[in-house]
Amino acid sequence: MSKFFMYGTDLHELEQLMMLVPNFMPRRSGVIVVKTVEDKKEPLRCQDCDYPISECCNEASCIYLSERLAAGLITYAEILENHFKDCGSTRLKRRLDFLARNFDGEIFLNPIHRSRFYTVCRIQDIPIEDRNLSYLATLFLLTADNKLWCAAKEHIYVDSFDFKKMHLNGINTDGYAIFQTARTINMGREFIKRDEIADKTLITEQTFKVIINSMLLSKYGTAMFQTKC
Repeated sequence: MSKFFMYGTDLHELEQLMMLVPNFMPRRSGVIVVKTVEDKKEPLRCQDCDYPISECCNEASCIYLSERLAAGLITYAEILENHFKDCGSTRLKRRLDFLARNFDGEIFLNPIHRSRFYTVCRIQDIPIEDRNLSYLATLFLLTADNKLWCAAKEHIYVDSFDFKKMHLNGINTDGYAIFQTARTINMGREFIKRDEIADKTLITEQTFKVIINSMLLSKYGTAMFQTKC
């Protein structure tokens, strides 16, 4: 009675040939012994950059992230989910879901915000691709609010920001939240808590958008400017 131990694998046919009696035709039936082979699953990897990934190629280390974002292969919602996957705040997650659903393909608040940001980059004459990510994220924040910009613009340098000289007279709650987020990203110290950012009574939707996008910019860099959906 023949036994097939490699049934259902690539070696099945070879095993059958090895078990044939010389000059006899293969049998049509027999006892099949099924052996389950547990394959070790290798981490899924990006087909282009070969970095380990989860569901889609959305890690900061992917050298093709900009192209994937521009082509719509990675969505803004997926970027948000990846960045805040360990967030335990239900209130913050609700705001993030709302932000993702209403994303219009633009990470800047408005054309004025965009113009200010790129004007500073152009004056400094350093390609944004070569800039420190925390610097770009900080500049992104300081150019977002009109009054904050007036207080900050004389104290923005090529490689640093002088926050102590930015006098916030007359600035509103949103501008102050943006300022504190800029300090947090630039200095690596917590000047504003996530619970405060998640609070709708403190932070408007527009300010929430610019704060969250600055966080994404500080991790994913200029690739975020290619986001379309």
